[in-house]
Amino acid sequence: MRLFPVYFLFAAFLLPVSVTAADILTLPDSIGSNPVLTRVGELKSWTPDNMYEQVNGEAELLKRYGALSLAYVSYEHEGGDYLSAEILDMGAPVNAFGLYRLYAGCDGDENSFSGATVLSGDFSSYAILGQHFMRIDVDANDSHEGGKPLVDEFLLALSKVIPASDPLPAVIERLKKMARQPCEVGYHPEHVDYDLEAGPGYTWVGPDGGTYFVRILPTPQKAEVYAAAMMSRGAQAVLVWINVVTWAKVPTLQTPDYLKEVVKTVAE
Repeated sequence: MRLFPVYFLFAAFLLPVSVTAADILTLPDSIGSNPVLTRVGELKSWTPDNMYEQVNGEAELLKRYGALSLAYVSYEHEGGDYLSAEILDMGAPVNAFGLYRLYAGCDGDENSFSGATVLSGDFSSYAILGQHFMRIDVDANDSHEGGKPLVDEFLLALSKVIPASDPLPAVIERLKKMARQPCEVGYHPEHVDYDLEAGPGYTWVGPDGGTYFVRILPTPQKAEVYAAAMMSRGAQAVLVWINVVTWAKVPTLQTPDYLKEVVKTVAE
């Protein structure tokens, strides 16, 4: 089964994003005010070849999402307060977005601050700023109203040393409006599927509770193979347009109507 308008539109939005890798030059020697937290040592950094030294067990996943470098910085106070952050240059904002959604999920208080999107937790927070993804751990004991002020101050400092980068693909905002919740829109880079060759693509949960997938394959032939594999695994509403495949896991049989709504929304 084929639905040509859907894939013509999605193909236009899934073009590669050109970026320039950022260089984190300086971060402040201290953050916070009551008490002041002092930076411990210098900024540490790793390449894709050795980042396993810092994130053992996660390095392969991070590289598959496009990680170009990993940096680590920490701040401490003798009273026990601390903040530590892993800063990943993901090469493109869409890669950082995909990793952020993978880790952050939909649980927590998400907001915007200093150009960053951040989901704050009691101890761990996740943030994206341009093509950078941050995982921030903080413990403020009883000295602050939680760790959020420290996270905000750190992100403000980081925003001053990270150059501006390309925006996210417009299709992400459009899918957020089509999704059940904006946080249920995700992005997966090339070859994220370990057992089946696949290209980059988006996922989202529709208002019907169904999960929808879009994948770009290298050639039309591989798209046909991928589509056949998805159908053999029980995927519903598998559609192909040239080298792009979409499919769904839905609790109802209303998928074609929903995809028509997607086409109308994207076209507008």
